[in-house]
Amino acid sequence: MQEYYKLYADALDHFKDEARKAFASICSSFGLQEENMILKDTDNLFQLRFSNNKVRIVVEGVNWGMNTAVRFGVNTKDSCLYSILQLIRERKPELVVDGNQIDQLYGYAHYLMTYAADILTGDTTFFYQQEVSRKQKKENAWKAEQAESARKIAEGYQKIDTPFGEPVWRKFRPLLSTYSITKEKFPLSSEVLFNEDDSLTYSQSEAVISHWRIELDEIVMKDEVICEVNTDKVSVEIVAPKTGRLVWLLEEGIAFKFSTCIALLDPHFLDSPTAQLPVS
Repeated sequence: MQEYYKLYADALDHFKDEARKAFASICSSFGLQEENMILKDTDNLFQLRFSNNKVRIVVEGVNWGMNTAVRFGVNTKDSCLYSILQLIRERKPELVVDGNQIDQLYGYAHYLMTYAADILTGDTTFFYQQEVSRKQKKENAWKAEQAESARKIAEGYQKIDTPFGEPVWRKFRPLLSTYSITKEKFPLSSEVLFNEDDSLTYSQSEAVISHWRIELDEIVMKDEVICEVNTDKVSVEIVAPKTGRLVWLLEEGIAFKFSTCIALLDPHFLDSPTAQLPVS
């Protein structure tokens, strides 16, 4: 284990040294200095910050040396930092910045020197345009969310707040029975369980159903996706273990723990003379 941490520390120092070399010309030409900081995010092999009184550049090594990320912005308190990829989309280089992490370090530094001299000298036009675009996207997203909320309410949905921050919409179901009553009525019905393994991680203790793909009394085929479940970190799709008619479901937005029955499927729906399989 000690050798592992030594290898990690050596790699960290190596990439930091290469980053300093790669950005040395920028620092020399535009008067940027390296900021003193302590690396806290171990997902990054390194993070260096260079700044003057106008511009700040943050260089990060991510994914254990596979990629390099560069962000930059106006050097003011609480200012947004923008990915260099946003600038590259607008000012396309002759050659794509590619290769291993060290190649990317030198490639991005060369790109900034070649295509962003105006920004490095303090021109804030790019940042202003990005901020306007960001605010416009945020406003458009808010308007779309308000329109969607109005539509859902008009259709009879109820907005439910969840423990995970994101609200869900619950469909109005006036005739929904309890689990015990439904199970007594359909004793041979199959339970649809949400197990801890379904969450793909063991860090959560609760989940909520965010969306039902089918509705009560509808027929679902085996392995068909019937609902989406959210935890504090992931969203997963739940499939039907058997073919059957949905006779009970746990409603959207109700927090439940592992392992819980979230639906009942009646396998004897074909006993009805009017029953039909769904058309695929």
